[in-house]
Amino acid sequence: MRGFFAFAESVEHILMRQFGNRLLWVIAGTGLFIVVYLNEIQRATMRWPTEHLLALLNFVIEGVLLASFAVALIWESYARSRHPQPGGAHLPGAKGYAIKFHLAIVLLLLVVAGLHLALLSYFQYIHILTVLQRGFLIWLTVILAPTAYLLVNPRARGGFAGLAAFFVALLALVAAEWVVVTLSLVSPAWERLGDVYYWNQLFPRVAQERIWLTIYQPYLGWYFLGYLGANLVFYLALVLRISALAREDTKHEGGAR
Repeated sequence: MRGFFAFAESVEHILMRQFGNRLLWVIAGTGLFIVVYLNEIQRATMRWPTEHLLALLNFVIEGVLLASFAVALIWESYARSRHPQPGGAHLPGAKGYAIKFHLAIVLLLLVVAGLHLALLSYFQYIHILTVLQRGFLIWLTVILAPTAYLLVNPRARGGFAGLAAFFVALLALVAAEWVVVTLSLVSPAWERLGDVYYWNQLFPRVAQERIWLTIYQPYLGWYFLGYLGANLVFYLALVLRISALAREDTKHEGGAR
């Protein structure tokens, strides 16, 4: 139990450090402002159909989550520059830091998504089920990005290695969404999930004929299980990769002695 509490304390330190990230709150505040702005325009002018507005809001949430992940990496690089020699398990460069950082970022993105969904639920209370469904599916998609980032850059290095890993994570996210949207066009079982993403409403040329505002059971259950399963598989791959690196480091340290 002592090891578990030490691990949880390190995750808490990383999370609290991110809560002091001024860049993060600029991004989150901008996203919340855009959500209010779009809903007020809709309320005053009825400018967009409901599905089109929800697509715009999905785009905002996904963009904010990705930007939040990016500024979290910047803030961790700043922490590394302030502490070039790791003096604690919660600092970049420490053993086991990558797994703790991954969990902290997943929780951080959940908080940011929750803030936006709470505000959206106020404006779109009639479609609250749709808002929650799409919002959490977007979150489950975006958290693939930090996993991909650490799979490519398991030591969480900054500089060019970190930048290259971020672009790989972004490409992995785009590829995952492209696969889902493509499947939604060719398979009836996936067409509801295609509506989670905004291309179906913003770009009619690539949309299927039917638009689903709300995803009912049993589809929703299968979609959530699929997303959770995919995230668990990638997380397991990350744990195995980092564990293998830790064993290599231990061998090198033993050989050096």
